[in-house]
Amino acid sequence: MVYLTEMHKITILQMIGYGDRTRTQAEVVHLFQEEYPELPPISQGIVSKIEKQFGERGHVWQLKKNLPNKLSDDQKLDVMLMLEENPHKSSRQTASALNISHSSILRVLTENQMHPYKLVPTNELAEDDFDRRILFSNHWPLLH
Repeated sequence: MVYLTEMHKITILQMIGYGDRTRTQAEVVHLFQEEYPELPPISQGIVSKIEKQFGERGHVWQLKKNLPNKLSDDQKLDVMLMLEENPHKSSRQTASALNISHSSILRVLTENQMHPYKLVPTNELAEDDFDRRILFSNHWPLLH
């Protein structure tokens, strides 16, 4: 459908018709091929997509795709500096402070081979932990 201009799509809608004077998709395909023999043949699926697009949007314009916002080098540097100054700040807090999306912060970290993690406090090892590990391994010999 890339090769169809807006005028081609409008022509297809006109060929379909309106009210009680509508044509089938097969008839529209045949009429379009007669009108534009220099174009590659269209299918009934293309006619259906154009019909659906017009019904949903009310137009046949090609919508621009949202491209991801690229961060400038200065913004990337700001992210790295903020995390260098305060490494305990979360990536979400950093995103909020710099007015940058959270996913962009994570992307900058990944590009710089940094891996965000959350510190999880655990119990400390006791003096006799090593002895208990040895004792445990002696009770469960390896099966061969």
